Amino acid sequence: MTSLFLVQFLILFIFYSFARFVFLVWNWGLFQSQSTSDLILAFFYGLRFDLVALSFLCAIPFLVAVAMDLVRIKPSKQIKAVFSGFHWLLNVPLLFLNFVDVEFVNCLGRRYTYDALFFVREVPGKFTNLILYYWPMSVVTFGSLGLLLYVLLKVQPLTNPFWQSRKRVLSVAFGVFCLLVIASRGGLQSKPLTFTQAQIFSQPMMNQLVLNSSFTFLKTLEKQALPRDQFFSNPQDMLKHLNGSKGTASILEGVRPSAKPNVVVIVIESFALEYMGYPFPGSEGYTPFLDSLAKDSLFFPFAFANARRSIEGIGAIYAGVPALMNEPFISSQYVTNGFFGLGTLLKPLGYHTSFFHGAKNGSMYFDSFMQSAGVDHYYGQNEFPNPEKTDGTWGIWDEDMLLFMADQLKTFPQPFFSGVFTLTSHNPFKIPEQYKDKFPKGVLEIHESVGYTDHALKMFFEKIQHESWFQNTLFVITADHTYKSSRPGFGNFLGTYRVPLFFYYPGMKWPGADFSEPVQHIDILPSILDFVGEKPPTSNYLSRSVFQPGPRTVVDMSDNRYLLISKDYFLTWVRGMPGEMYSVQDPDQKTPLLEPASEKEKLEQTLKATIQYFSQGMWDQKLYYPAGSHSGGTP
Repeated sequence: MTSLFLVQFLILFIFYSFARFVFLVWNWGLFQSQSTSDLILAFFYGLRFDLVALSFLCAIPFLVAVAMDLVRIKPSKQIKAVFSGFHWLLNVPLLFLNFVDVEFVNCLGRRYTYDALFFVREVPGKFTNLILYYWPMSVVTFGSLGLLLYVLLKVQPLTNPFWQSRKRVLSVAFGVFCLLVIASRGGLQSKPLTFTQAQIFSQPMMNQLVLNSSFTFLKTLEKQALPRDQFFSNPQDMLKHLNGSKGTASILEGVRPSAKPNVVVIVIESFALEYMGYPFPGSEGYTPFLDSLAKDSLFFPFAFANARRSIEGIGAIYAGVPALMNEPFISSQYVTNGFFGLGTLLKPLGYHTSFFHGAKNGSMYFDSFMQSAGVDHYYGQNEFPNPEKTDGTWGIWDEDMLLFMADQLKTFPQPFFSGVFTLTSHNPFKIPEQYKDKFPKGVLEIHESVGYTDHALKMFFEKIQHESWFQNTLFVITADHTYKSSRPGFGNFLGTYRVPLFFYYPGMKWPGADFSEPVQHIDILPSILDFVGEKPPTSNYLSRSVFQPGPRTVVDMSDNRYLLISKDYFLTWVRGMPGEMYSVQDPDQKTPLLEPASEKEKLEQTLKATIQYFSQGMWDQKLYYPAGSHSGGTP
């Protein structure tokens, strides 16, 4: 049976490369600009990660095979079938994840990890719809796994007389055991293989091609603790590099509304900047209504999400906490730290607070998180009066939920703060039957559903524009994260975070702002406070109001790969490796820059200050300064 195990191990090893090939072909649009040599290298480097995952998953079948040989159990046809089925069953759950990631890597921005299990909570009752929508991939997935089982059942153990000797089998087993131990570590190096060794290419998706989902899931089974970084011994040396210390006086002085304005934050699901037409002369895009609204707004063309997942994007927008750790803040141990949410800060000013989301209550922990963020009234699928208006997968259609929200806003006392998170522009990208073929199909499956959500927002604004409170309402419009890219210049590390961000206040003549500086989701919270004329009791130095001019930076992180963006340059950095600086005019990272050396050093210092500040903020509840002003619990 040991010889049968070795043959089946080889078959499974080959199967991982096949799964990687499927990943490449399905997402060919993301890789077509890569050279053939780089694609071959990605497959070659990936073999090492495949061995690590397979060695873990095959440990038990290996021990069973050796034990059967030592006690001389005759490998009958039935026993071989049971062993092969057992071997297949141990491997198939994580092999299945590799096929799931073929599509969902576009949502999460990375391979599946243990901390992404929250997504499984969203799937019950929707699994059939997803299988039917992605039926070509479903056929490939179940067909491939079925073929794998068939091959494992058909192969036979080696019949060479060598395998008849118990002593020889034991010696081979010992050698295989040693090799499996070495393979499970990824080699003989001092430390086991980690995500860092997969950061080979400048294009992040190429590094996802190197990895496999079995490896990423297994490596994160044991939660990775947030490092306690210490780059600066003096807090003031750290703070001077951060956004919170670089701003000047607000440009809103003297032009704010005389009465406290209402505030509505609209977050659109999976909506990349490139789907719009307004920022790109000569391009129509897929959002005619939002394009028209953006023209009358304060629009920031160089805006970035702080996350690649919805659960992290909402934490950044509503609590000012960027996704700089592997686990989402909302579901981490650190969410019990005291933090200032938008509701927490606006309620003392007399604001009625609410949040709308068409998914089932409890989805991504949004309802409990909103309570922590000081939002009193949650409207989910449970509160929606017509449950038949669901898309059958994620929840209530955007148009129906937005019109329901419009009806509720009329009943709220003023001033009110309300937020909504849409959901229709999420795979499988369904739209209501009555709107079939009404919106441009585009070149990506998301484009048509983005057109529908744009229409839903138009209906929302048409319904509320004649309300008495409309003229004194600030609308903040952005997206939780991006999705696939089709526009040249966006299929890169920078492009995966570029989202729309604009502020609309009816009739407002906005004072001048510096649109060349990057802004980010965590800037929304201080910007809203700035607009209503209030200062937070303490400062989160990672962010600053967009209405306070001055140099600023944005920091994002995915799979322990950091991205720092400034006005003219951006820096990529992985722990244990030197950072690389590029011009923002070179988003595809074709030419690393060594000069100006002073600029690179400044960016590296800013990145280290950001990492240390965030680490201390989570570990020691020092997200807010001055120190000691906030010691935990909801303010």
